[in-house]
Amino acid sequence: MTAADDALARAWAERPEGARRLFRAAVEVIGEHGYHGTSTRAVAARAGMSPAAMYMHFPTKEDLLYQISRTGHELTLELVRDAAAGADGPAERVHAIVTALVRWHAEHCTVARIIQYEHASLSPGHWREIVALRRRTEEVLREAIDDGVRTGRFDAAAAPTGELAIMSLAVDVARWYPVQRRRRPEQIARAYADLALRILNWNGGPEVLEAGPG
Repeated sequence: MTAADDALARAWAERPEGARRLFRAAVEVIGEHGYHGTSTRAVAARAGMSPAAMYMHFPTKEDLLYQISRTGHELTLELVRDAAAGADGPAERVHAIVTALVRWHAEHCTVARIIQYEHASLSPGHWREIVALRRRTEEVLREAIDDGVRTGRFDAAAAPTGELAIMSLAVDVARWYPVQRRRRPEQIARAYADLALRILNWNGGPEVLEAGPG
């Protein structure tokens, strides 16, 4: 079982076995063919179930995408909150948050690619719910950056664009990592976290984070 499988298994541990099988199958099929290239029949077949059985758990294909999107974003939000809570100081928090985000998008690249690039196909109500989760994740990083600006650790002029650049870089890992595996997720995560501090014009020295992960 991969790290991604394990995270999803924990998130769906209380669901019926049929729902869990269909959920895993949907991640695989949508990850391979995209949302619009996926049929409910293909998902059911991958799960070894009939289309009729699928509708007992997921009434529509859009509901499958919504469940994947919500689960993935909730796991991401939990991850960055834990990373921020475990670090002291704004620079250390930014470094920990970015490390966690980038590693997640590499290790969970199939799920991450779906939740980051397919959410536009959600219904308006589901889309608004997912956007709210995305903003809450961004707020964890923004709070750390704002603390760094207030304490003089980060350049105020670099902060707004820096936040956008950092989030964009982290998310994009899910797009290219599957075909570029020359470096391990933890190596990529550490490199991106170091880069994030440079983007923010961190007023510190690299030696402060030498003992960090990676």
